[in-house]
Amino acid sequence: MEVALKIDVDTHQGLAEGVPRLRRMLQREGVAASFYIAMGPDNSGRAILRVFRNRGFLKKMFRTNAVAMYGLRTILSGTILPARPIALAFPHLLRGLKSDGFEVGVHGYDHVRWQDHIDDLGEGGIRAELEDAFEAFHSIMGEHARAFAAPGWRTNSIALRALDEMKLDYRSDTRGQSPYRCIVDGSILNAPEIPTTLPTLDEVLGRPDLPDSGAVLRFYLEQFKPDALNVHTIHAETEGMGQLESFTALVRALKERGARFVRMEEIAAGLNRAELPACEVRRIEMEGRAGWVAGQGPESTGQPESKTAI
Repeated sequence: MEVALKIDVDTHQGLAEGVPRLRRMLQREGVAASFYIAMGPDNSGRAILRVFRNRGFLKKMFRTNAVAMYGLRTILSGTILPARPIALAFPHLLRGLKSDGFEVGVHGYDHVRWQDHIDDLGEGGIRAELEDAFEAFHSIMGEHARAFAAPGWRTNSIALRALDEMKLDYRSDTRGQSPYRCIVDGSILNAPEIPTTLPTLDEVLGRPDLPDSGAVLRFYLEQFKPDALNVHTIHAETEGMGQLESFTALVRALKERGARFVRMEEIAAGLNRAELPACEVRRIEMEGRAGWVAGQGPESTGQPESKTAI
């Protein structure tokens, strides 16, 4: 069984506290992982406006006990309290992850702006977000980033085309079943898309049928497929902090079942792009998540694109 741990880092606190804890645990367990870090300011406080835009957001906040999970400083960041930088505040942490053998990629610049306003930014705004993010990565790491993971799994045709022009090794912008190449405006993009294939912990925490950590562990062990690629996205703010013990138990259980942990860049290196299916990218809704995400659509049959495509 092949498992890729995709670790998204959305906040200043997540990088300062969650990442070092995850780093130590993964090293202790001898497990590979890929970290995707927001390169710009932590404007997490502005996400509260999702209450008015995204059906189910307030319910999710209560179900996951978000205030306790993220802390008041993060909840107010960028509103009552000033936004703190994320990656640029801890350049040594990013370089340390790389030197320890972990993969480091880009998770956008302003996470909240991208996730909440991607359709309002226009081409100039989206390209500016990408330029700022990749420039920050280069200033920290001394090399060009080779991978991108969209904040909140939100993307559109402008972003997909702009990223494809950057000639990345791969992207991980969507939810889906297996690697593919994106169809945008009738054209097949070059860079492979490696989607998240499993539900995230914040999507299942607090469900009535999963009352405790033991039930959550059993649930996840049923989700991993022995004969397929499993891409599991975790968050430095969740599994790296309040849920570290539960996540550690999952890692150990997967090891006992013979799982082989791989970095996302290893998956990309082993793909034959010409043989990957070409699929539309659609906007979908998922249980436990407020608002839409980008999802892998059906493989192209040569018919016109669906009206639900990105």
